[in-house]
Amino acid sequence: MFFLPARAGARLCVHHRPEERSATGLAVVFVPAFAEEMNKSRHVVAQTARRLCDMGIGVLLIDLYGCGDSSGDFAEATWETWQEDVALATGWLQESGYRRLMLWGMRLGGLLAAECAVAAPALYERCVLWQPVISGESFLTQFLRLRVANAMLSGAAAGTSVGQLRNCLLAGEAVEIAGYRLSAALATGFISRTLLPARPGCPIEWFEVVAERGRAASPATARLVDDWRAAGSTLSLNTVEGEAFWGTANSAELVQCPTLVEATAMAASAWT
Repeated sequence: MFFLPARAGARLCVHHRPEERSATGLAVVFVPAFAEEMNKSRHVVAQTARRLCDMGIGVLLIDLYGCGDSSGDFAEATWETWQEDVALATGWLQESGYRRLMLWGMRLGGLLAAECAVAAPALYERCVLWQPVISGESFLTQFLRLRVANAMLSGAAAGTSVGQLRNCLLAGEAVEIAGYRLSAALATGFISRTLLPARPGCPIEWFEVVAERGRAASPATARLVDDWRAAGSTLSLNTVEGEAFWGTANSAELVQCPTLVEATAMAASAWT
């Protein structure tokens, strides 16, 4: 664990470095989920990072600007700053001697990772997506609903709606949601983004968690996968049985997802 100097302060990083005798020269930058989803998923991410490290793959986990223990306030974060953080983490791995690089993103971090992969097609060998957000606008709506639901539970729902909260953001005002102060700059940064505006130049490894074994991915996911493949993308879609361990609706107890860890490790056996 260390702090990586950045343009604004420093970013907390955890580097899983494989033993020299098993090292493959391959390393992965993990781009975390958003807000409380990041906290809910840390344990599953850490389990997977350790598994990949045991397979000779280096992993760098980074807290983006304003998140976790990194510098800055969440209310000051922007999509562009987070893009810079991904580039910063990538550069550090290159300076550390890794010859091959990949991106691994979860939920909103998957949307960010895919965008970074499109922007640097020659840099990354592969982009791994865990339950990625497909539409930034839809994700924002879901996040705003947390504020509406909390207002209803507290009996102060009058005058609070998703539309009103969205209008506040579009007017340049910050909105407090579930303990996070969402700025207009960050909201507008991802509201117009979709997965993907352009197909990536590297293969995509997509993992979707479903409630029951054998259940297909969501229709929205299936449509997007078909579109990418029709456009010439190399994409593998993997569905695994498990619970939505990142979900903010879960209890205070952490939810495990061993099937996702194992499926990712199995896929990784072909990456080296």
